Amino acid sequence: MAAKLSTHPDAFPAQELADAVAERGLSFPAELTDQVAATIDAGKHLIFIGPPGTGKTTLAYLTAEIAGAAAMNSGFLPTTATSAWTSSETIGGLVATREGQLFRPGLFLSAIQTSRWLIIDELNRTNLDEAFGPLFTVMSGSSVVLPFSLPGHSLPLSVVPYDAEVPERTEPIYVPRLWRLLATMNLFDKDLLRRLSYALMRRFAFIEVPSPDDDAMHELVHGPGDIVLELLPLRHLRDLGPAIFLDAKHFAARRMADRVSESRVLFEAFYAYFLPQFDGIDDRGGQLFELLAAILDGPEKDEARRAIRTILGGRD
Repeated sequence: MAAKLSTHPDAFPAQELADAVAERGLSFPAELTDQVAATIDAGKHLIFIGPPGTGKTTLAYLTAEIAGAAAMNSGFLPTTATSAWTSSETIGGLVATREGQLFRPGLFLSAIQTSRWLIIDELNRTNLDEAFGPLFTVMSGSSVVLPFSLPGHSLPLSVVPYDAEVPERTEPIYVPRLWRLLATMNLFDKDLLRRLSYALMRRFAFIEVPSPDDDAMHELVHGPGDIVLELLPLRHLRDLGPAIFLDAKHFAARRMADRVSESRVLFEAFYAYFLPQFDGIDDRGGQLFELLAAILDGPEKDEARRAIRTILGGRD
C-alpha cells in the first residue's frame, strides 16, 4: 500500500504507524491510526482510553517511535502515574545537595528540555490537580512562571509554549512546537472523567482503543493454550482486551504440558489473570460464578465460588 502523503512538512506518517501496528500483530479499527495522526497534526495532546489489555500503552510507544523516525521528537520518556505524584515529580523541585538546595527538573521539564515526548501510563492513578496544575496552563498555550531558578541564576524559570510571549525577567524553557504528551487511561475508571474539569479536558483529545470482537479474538489467541478462549464469556460482564487472553494462553500452554485437567488450567488462568480485572464489579447476582460454572468441573467450581467470595465479596 502506498504511503499517505501530505503537503504539510510536519505531518505525522499515519501509514508508517499502521504498518508498525500490523507488524506487532495488534488488532485495531482501520481508522484508528489515521485518527492518531490527525490529532497530532492538529496540535493536540492525546489520551488513549479503553479497557485493560487492548494495547493502549503499546500504541502510545509506537506513536512516539514513529514520530521520532519522522524527526518530530528526539525520543520519548515513558513513566507510570502513581497516587503519590505531586508537582515535584512532574514540574520539579528543590533537592538538598552538598552545594545547598538545587532545582531538579521533573518529568515534564526533562521531556521538553530534551525534545522527548512524554508518555504517562495509567493517568487515572494520579491526582490531576496536585500533579499537573501548572502543566495544563502551558498545554493550553500560556506561559507559566515557576518559583525556582537554575543553579547560579537569579531569574526564575518560566515554561513558554513555542508561540507564547516570555514573561519579563524570567529564564525561559521553551516547549517545542511538535512536543506532545501521550497518556493512557483505563476506561473502567469513570471517576477520573468526573474529576476532569471541562477546561482540563480541552487540553487533550481522547481516542478510544477498543477491544476486538470475539472472531478477532479467536484469530489472535489461536494456538497452544487457546483453551483460555473458553473464558471469552467473561467479557459479557467486563470488556477485556486480547493482551490478558494472550498472557493467559502462554500460562495455559505451559500448565497443559504438566498434564493437568482442562478444568484445572482454566481455573488457575482465571484466578491468575482475569479475577483481578473484576475488582469493583457489582455482581450481587453471582453472574461471574455462573459463567465459570458452565466450563469448570466440581472441584474447580468450589474453588471459583470461594475465590469470588473472598476476593470480590460475591454471594455464597
